[in-house]
Amino acid sequence: MLTDKTQESPRSRAVDGAPDSPLVAISILNWNGWQDTLECLESVRRLDYPNYLTVVVDNGSWNGSADKIRAWAEANLGPGGVLADYTRETALAGGVPQTEQALDRAASPARMVLIRNEENLGFTGGNNVSIHYALHRASTAADYVFLLNSDAKLDPQCIGSLVAASDKAGAGIAGAVVTDGNGKVYFAGSGSFRHHLIRSLISFPIRPRSEEFWESPIAYGAAMLISRPTLKAIHRYRGDYLKEELFAYGDEIEFCWVANRLGIRTIIANGARASHDSAKRRHAPGDSRYYFYYATRNTLRIASEHLPVAARLAFHAVYIPLSIRRIMKRIVAGQPHLVRAILSGLFDGYMGVSGKWKHHDEEGRGHVGV
Repeated sequence: MLTDKTQESPRSRAVDGAPDSPLVAISILNWNGWQDTLECLESVRRLDYPNYLTVVVDNGSWNGSADKIRAWAEANLGPGGVLADYTRETALAGGVPQTEQALDRAASPARMVLIRNEENLGFTGGNNVSIHYALHRASTAADYVFLLNSDAKLDPQCIGSLVAASDKAGAGIAGAVVTDGNGKVYFAGSGSFRHHLIRSLISFPIRPRSEEFWESPIAYGAAMLISRPTLKAIHRYRGDYLKEELFAYGDEIEFCWVANRLGIRTIIANGARASHDSAKRRHAPGDSRYYFYYATRNTLRIASEHLPVAARLAFHAVYIPLSIRRIMKRIVAGQPHLVRAILSGLFDGYMGVSGKWKHHDEEGRGHVGV
């Protein structure tokens, strides 16, 4: 657990020329997927928001990803660019004061922080390092942390729309409308936490919305803006930000659920758009054993922890038949490796297993190109 000993402070000082623009730390987690990460970083450079700090966490990659990301930064940050290359320990200490001050003076597209984790801490643990750094910087603490998947791309106005909508709505969490590679919307909010728990097993209709923003119990973790007070409130409540026991997948459901319990509002901003084309991802979930494992296991863990008894019983009555249907589809498709992953997720979920799956690195080495 990361210990949070700081007190809440007023909105951070904005950069010159952007007095009303709070500082947004964009947290991008890389695990052996430097090609996707560089494409993501190119979209970040095109943002029209004037006050952001890009933070890339290399999560124990073994294929030289961190050095490739550093080389990209050195070639693309441009004149006056500042690159901070930190170990996990240095990042958790808030960075190097002189370097942090230099980052504050640089223009947003010309500054980046690279944090090198020596081991794979999962989506949750890796982003928790980035969040802790952003809130405890030796210079200016971030007002918001924006969680961005390394295989997602942003429209230029995405961050500005999220900040504006969050401020107007008084929301602690603001999510983007997420599209696939063809521009088709596949996430624009969720009807309820219970619906979202089985979203991967049942497709719910997505209705177009015209409002500037709207309520949703869940924001999609691939493009989710979280305010500093929200992060600090959740840390006070349970001792961490994202729940590290989950490791990956389903973490945004659990995070938003806790936020809701604390009375924190979650919205979706119509003007904030992010593209997340799962069909072209280098870690595409359709044939990924660890996706099916974590999605299955963590759904069971979240339901067991957060649903009241009656709702929990009803959930299991629905979830088990749907999981059997998913298994049958994979058998018919000739994918026994995915069947084993789903069964393993069901077993571990009911047994209360947490953390990194014992086959995670084996799966990663089979799917990640060097």
